[in-house]
Amino acid sequence: FCVVQACTSPTYLFAAAMATTSQTAASKGGAAIPEHNGNLLPVLQRAIPSIASYQPLGRVEQANAFGVRVSVHYDETSLNSGNGNADSCATSSSALLPNELFVKQVDASHYAHKSWADLRRTLLYSRTEARFYAEVLPCLRASGRLTTSHLAPECHLAECFLDGLVGEDETATDVNHVAPGASPAALDEQVSPDLLKGKGGALVLTSLGGEQYFQKSPLSPHQAAKCLAAVARLHAAAWEDGELLRLIAERLSDKGGSYHLMIRNPKELKNMVASWQHFSTQFRDYDRELFDRENIKNLGQRIYANAEYVSQELSPKFNEEYATCVHGDYKAMNVFLPTDDSISEDAIMIDYASAGIGLGMSDVAMHITHALSPEDLANGGEEELVDGYLTALDTERRRVVKPGQEQRSYKPYPHDVAMLHYQLATVDYFRFILGRFWRSATPESFDKKKDSPNTTLVNRNVGAALAFVARVDKYLTAFEEERKS
Repeated sequence: FCVVQACTSPTYLFAAAMATTSQTAASKGGAAIPEHNGNLLPVLQRAIPSIASYQPLGRVEQANAFGVRVSVHYDETSLNSGNGNADSCATSSSALLPNELFVKQVDASHYAHKSWADLRRTLLYSRTEARFYAEVLPCLRASGRLTTSHLAPECHLAECFLDGLVGEDETATDVNHVAPGASPAALDEQVSPDLLKGKGGALVLTSLGGEQYFQKSPLSPHQAAKCLAAVARLHAAAWEDGELLRLIAERLSDKGGSYHLMIRNPKELKNMVASWQHFSTQFRDYDRELFDRENIKNLGQRIYANAEYVSQELSPKFNEEYATCVHGDYKAMNVFLPTDDSISEDAIMIDYASAGIGLGMSDVAMHITHALSPEDLANGGEEELVDGYLTALDTERRRVVKPGQEQRSYKPYPHDVAMLHYQLATVDYFRFILGRFWRSATPESFDKKKDSPNTTLVNRNVGAALAFVARVDKYLTAFEEERKS
């Protein structure tokens, strides 16, 4: 079981309610993750014991997790007798409890078809998100540096069961850690389904799927700006806070991000040149002038040659300058935007499975590339969005500085440094897209996914993809010239 570790530092007093919730779940013998499409009542009752029944309202199937939005009904007799758990859900009336919940689960046996390297990454995503909600988010709130209560949905249960698969202290960057009882050659092999039964993770969150919020992709520049302001609040809350970031490095990841080079399958980088040759062949007819440029012809080799250096530049240690907690998978569909744009309601972020230590610009670069059309990024649109994020970050950081400590505790994020980080992060995201998706991309595959909002725009819109190529060539050229000098 994923054991919850309390914030023992006086600076970060762990929220007792959440610690009690998770440790209560840990102590229940025989508790296990429900099967894919299985009965959710046991896990719902571990979250809120007074739940009597539920009704599925909608399902979301993703590559690494499965989600179900449910309406729940409570046992009023149980509520009136005080039979509840020790978390914030314990109350005397169902009127104060959520009517809809979202259950996110990772049933390890459902992913038995994956190689161990990919399955392990899926399991660690689940563990990271459980630890974020159970350990890190309460610490962020206790720190006094979080200027919003809407950073994430309310969490009623966060648990994971990985015994025999992943050690408690294993990190996401241990990509060569072989399957239980296997030889090093087993990284590309599958794990016996018998080892996976009952293993995985589960979250029970208050549902945001009503009329108050919506998800959309692509976004308008105004909507994207609201999303970037939301992630700026997360970045500001942990900015250069060595004590908090040490906890995040130890319990989540010292290399945050779903596309960080250190957690990806090594084959993605190894095959980078071949992946670019494939993509160029498939899409050359859309813009022959672009693909005939010498720099573009060699783009795969250039990405390969610079990948490790770029990744290192974007990977601060927890106690280094500009380090913060990154979301790690900041695509458009991982944000719920308020339906009523006339109110000052914050956007709410979901899916913290890749959270960890990093530079905030890694979130910014991914979001802008994932969520916006090339027309919205042209003619200064991209720079305007980045500057808007920097303004929001600066505002949030200044809000949490205690009076009289401005000179000692506040250091600006220089604009030239920030822009370099953004451009390198854009190149880094390109490395991931090319190695993971474009190695097999075709115009036909783009067309099949053209209306899929959860797919990054540069993997379903040819115009966005080619504009991305041009942007990355521009940023990488400048970086290569800087390295030479």
